[in-house]
Amino acid sequence: MNDQQRTRFGEALQRLGGDEETMEMMATIVTEDAPKVLERWSDELQAKDLDAYARTGHALKGLLSTFETNEPVSRIQPLIDDARKNDVAAVRTSHASVVPEIDELLSEISAIL
Repeated sequence: MNDQQRTRFGEALQRLGGDEETMEMMATIVTEDAPKVLERWSDELQAKDLDAYARTGHALKGLLSTFETNEPVSRIQPLIDDARKNDVAAVRTSHASVVPEIDELLSEISAIL
């Protein structure tokens, strides 16, 4: 990891006891798994399967929270809540704005490798 990545993911690194090797292992897992989960999440919204969408959102939040607990990850919980309320319009609006931010986070995570 370079100094910029140590700063960007300082809280995550601290949660891992400063273990950069574990951080890199987690980055590998997230880089491999998150795009598939994110695609499934979008597919479930497209199909209006909001129960599945809420479950997948919870899984995505857990996967990404190793690296980030603030935005954009913190924006996933309101989506889960709206999905559980069956509010398709609210979910679609928020989903459209948070996915590019999650993609950016994934790019930052993959740069660790």
